Amino acid sequence: LACTKRIDTNLSKVSKIYPLPHMYVVKDLVPDLSNFYAQYKAIEPYLKKRDESNQGKEQYLQSIEDRQKLDGLYECILCACCSTSCPSYWWNGDKYLGPAVLMQAYRWMIDSRDDYTEERLAQLEDPF
Repeated sequence: LACTKRIDTNLSKVSKIYPLPHMYVVKDLVPDLSNFYAQYKAIEPYLKKRDESNQGKEQYLQSIEDRQKLDGLYECILCACCSTSCPSYWWNGDKYLGPAVLMQAYRWMIDSRDDYTEERLAQLEDPF
């Protein structure tokens, strides 16, 4: 995956770069990620609090242990490489959220500062 692999520095070898698989190409290597970002937006990827009266007035601190639970989840740069490499996403991209969006949804569900864990989980429940 592009987010975890380095480009080979051996200049004597030919490097080939391809657009993301199973995505419409807008131009050159630029894919149309509008569906991917719409799915990302649908999971509401931000901190949600029930009592919004103190919003912006206080910090929402976490314990070291709670923060460590998020390690490995917030580093995702939403490049869509994992989703476009997933056969389930190829054939059902309109319904299946794909690995990147599901991982981001999980990231917000396990955040100890968020008050909408149950609602987020219910939103993801789908017979598909």
